Amino acid sequence: MKHFFFMVVLLMTCLLQQAVAQDKSVSGRVTDGSNGQGLPGVTVLAKGTKIGTATNAEGQFTLSVPASTTTLQFSSVGYKSTDRDVTSASTVDVTMAVEARNLDEVIVTGLGTSIARSNAANNVASISADELVGRTRPSTVDGAMYGKLSGAVITQNSGAPGGGISVQLRGPSSINGSSEPLYIIDGVYANNNSYDSGRGAAAFSNAGGGRQDGATNRLSDINPDDIENIEVLKGSSAAAIYGQRANAGVIIITTKKGRAGQTKISVRQDFGVTSILRKFGYSDFTPEKLDVYYGPGQDADDQKVLLAAAKASGKIFDYENELYGNKGFLSTTSANISGGGERIRFFVSGSRTDEAGIQKKTGFQRNSVRANVSTDITKNWDFALNSSYTNSSNQRGYSNNNNNDASIPYLVAITPSYANLFPVNGKYPDNPYANENALALRDRGINNENTNRFLESFTSTLYLLRQENSSLRFAASGGIDFALTDAELYLPEDLQSQVRLANPGASRYSKTKQLNTNLQGVLIYNLQLGKVGLTTSVGTTRFTQDVDGSFVQGEGLVPTLRNPNRATRQTFGESFSSSVDLGYSIGQEVNFADRIIARAGVRADQSNLNADPKKKYYFPNASLAVNLSNFDFWTFKDQVNLFKVRAAYGETGGVPGFGSYFTPLNTVVIDGRTGLRNITAVGFDRVAPERAAELEGGIDLAFLNNKITLEATVYRKKVTDLLFSYALAPSTGVGAISAFPVGDLVNKGLEIGLGVLAIDRPNFRYHQQTQFFLNRSEVTRLTVPTQAAGPGFATLFGRNYLALGESPTRWFGNPVVGGFPTRYQESQPQYQMTFANDFTFFKHIDLSFLIHVKQGGYNSTLTQNAYDQGGTSPDYMEPITLADGTRSFLGFERYNGDLSNTSSNYIQDASYMKLREVSLYYSFTKDQLGASMGKFVQRVKVGVSGNNLVLVTPYKGGFDPEVSNFGSRPVGGNQDLYAFPSARRMFLHLNFDF
Repeated sequence: MKHFFFMVVLLMTCLLQQAVAQDKSVSGRVTDGSNGQGLPGVTVLAKGTKIGTATNAEGQFTLSVPASTTTLQFSSVGYKSTDRDVTSASTVDVTMAVEARNLDEVIVTGLGTSIARSNAANNVASISADELVGRTRPSTVDGAMYGKLSGAVITQNSGAPGGGISVQLRGPSSINGSSEPLYIIDGVYANNNSYDSGRGAAAFSNAGGGRQDGATNRLSDINPDDIENIEVLKGSSAAAIYGQRANAGVIIITTKKGRAGQTKISVRQDFGVTSILRKFGYSDFTPEKLDVYYGPGQDADDQKVLLAAAKASGKIFDYENELYGNKGFLSTTSANISGGGERIRFFVSGSRTDEAGIQKKTGFQRNSVRANVSTDITKNWDFALNSSYTNSSNQRGYSNNNNNDASIPYLVAITPSYANLFPVNGKYPDNPYANENALALRDRGINNENTNRFLESFTSTLYLLRQENSSLRFAASGGIDFALTDAELYLPEDLQSQVRLANPGASRYSKTKQLNTNLQGVLIYNLQLGKVGLTTSVGTTRFTQDVDGSFVQGEGLVPTLRNPNRATRQTFGESFSSSVDLGYSIGQEVNFADRIIARAGVRADQSNLNADPKKKYYFPNASLAVNLSNFDFWTFKDQVNLFKVRAAYGETGGVPGFGSYFTPLNTVVIDGRTGLRNITAVGFDRVAPERAAELEGGIDLAFLNNKITLEATVYRKKVTDLLFSYALAPSTGVGAISAFPVGDLVNKGLEIGLGVLAIDRPNFRYHQQTQFFLNRSEVTRLTVPTQAAGPGFATLFGRNYLALGESPTRWFGNPVVGGFPTRYQESQPQYQMTFANDFTFFKHIDLSFLIHVKQGGYNSTLTQNAYDQGGTSPDYMEPITLADGTRSFLGFERYNGDLSNTSSNYIQDASYMKLREVSLYYSFTKDQLGASMGKFVQRVKVGVSGNNLVLVTPYKGGFDPEVSNFGSRPVGGNQDLYAFPSARRMFLHLNFDF
């Protein structure tokens, strides 16, 4: 902190006064080259300055610029940027051409520095606001990224309302750490944690830890409508500027800002309905099937009587439809107002989202407000403040792992259709086939979470020197992210699964407070020497994170009361963690006429999560891009307007988990006296960050004025000093070192993107974007014996192993041969492809759809095992012939017979093809709205859309192949254990622009 303030004071004393030149006024109109209509919202800048405005609804503008200004620059999303000479002109009219891919868009290259995409040496993915929310209505921001990022494995952990999504960029970068990238929202190091509600406690699921409760992550708090664009630094070569927090990549989210010009008001209303995407299926019992399931005898005969009575009374129930057949209503109302003058600009928005789930009494709600204000204090000093508040809540029900049978997907699987679980006079009967009644659990169990969150950030740039060929500026930014999350769990004392416990009835109230703060300052010097541009940056950052988690739990509740203080047995818990990171960076960029662009830099980081909090760990980076098409010898630019080769190298880190370097002590009570004792896992007194070093190379091509674009990237990312448990000899008195550097891991991959503007005519436009990507992982060094890695269950169901020469995400299982389990398939996909198609008809009709294909990638499923256990799996009675020639039935053998002891029964192909998005819109222009309505309304856009409409898959292990019981885990994910089913969503959209 002292370094930062010292830099501010030093730079302020160096402030140079700039002479104010006489201004001149330039006006004009900007039109769309495809239809001649005025373009609203086009940014008009005096080139080389920050002086600018935006066109009004008719495409008109007026701008006061210094008398020395010679060029105006015009830019707008989806159009090719253009410059106009205004040396001797006071009026200028501009026609802008639609562009398939904006190669002039600016992307981040450093703390406070950026670069045009056409000059970038890394494959940095970008998602625009239109791609996020312009086609359909996503529930959460991470859900909106599906199918739009090459190199990203995005997995829905649970289908429950409110998300719960894992994002992994370019393969695993840790074994025990998180797979989640670092999220930066308007410069703030954002919180994307998911908090354990305590459902694993014995009083609820008795499933233990491991985050098996399908919790949502905090990115669900962000309103997707507020986002201007998302940039993804997928690997260490691009993310090295973020040092020891960037091993898993970085996702930079920028929210919308106001523009100078006419005040604009936008109102959007979405109505929708949700339904189950894919049922598992169900097979009813027959007398013959009962003989197979129970075996001939009294048990089967008793069930035959019950079955006959249920059929006679018409009481055969489809519990899958009863519990997951709800048609949930979806609604989002959002409005924003933006505008401003040349000095002050603003964007203010508010939104309300209310989504009901496919299971009754489940849902997700989000209320958010945002105010972004920016101002030019002087011509050399600007300041921006971004503020938002969100209240989000979700009701997720009971699903996933549960050893007390209090999991609705499990109960659906094992309850026969002739069992009547419906209440009589308000009382739910016991389920004779399980330890819980699924309808009672749905209607009376509570699993709710509520979050209040504040995100505040600022950015400011102060020009200390501004001359024709050089400038010196100081860029400062920082902010806070505060989230307060309250969770409630409640199971009444008379529920079937509670009655049998020693203290029936359980409630738990959890509270988690997390505060992230960060502050950074960067000094940036630009110098233009002829055709050579030099950019030098020096900066420092400070990041803090404080987490305070507590809970109170009561068991043995008084009837109808949920207060743990009134319970027979109370349990309390409290945990604190605090971390501080300091970073220092320096970088140098050289740009030779946009032909050769080179960059090198290094970042040094400290953290109190490392064993030595004062030790600096260095993370270098270097890159080179060569734009062959910008050289004079390139004579066919009309045919190939971009030909760029690029290479980049960078290193990043992954900080150890809190407490890795010390040994925590547990409390113990002896003879009524409280004391402390060691645990069996000790800390490592030399623990340091995991490190990743990535080399990336690629080529970018553009043909026919960007009508065809091609990006191809290969990478090799080596992760060293993976932290993992290290077992010690019993004679040492302890069991293991909790976090010890045990080996290295290599990820290799390929990413290809192809964009084609196939047709571009006045009344018909068609653009197609295809992405292909794959990743391969291998453990290349290992200092511990081969062992299971990541969370999981018995070897029979499949486990991931840490083994030399193998991927840590490969499955191993039964049979065990020679003391080692059999090698099975990989949980990572063999490859993924996406196909985005956009059509425009007669300038007013927009049709788009997005197809996502995942080939390969195997899940471990216990969900199918539950259906076999209950005898309800759709193929239970499928005839098979065993190895000895005996005839039997598939479901019976999977659970009871020969097939039940081999892991191939549980490790299944999770390939799929999904129709992620479909939308159809019609836009009414001001002229079409008529004289009366057109006075106030600039545009009306109406449409319909769908999300997750179609799923085609060979997977039979669960509702959806896209699932992860253990949440955002780099290793140990892709396990299907009674997950909440995925949903299909359909919408009607009404958009008004004033």
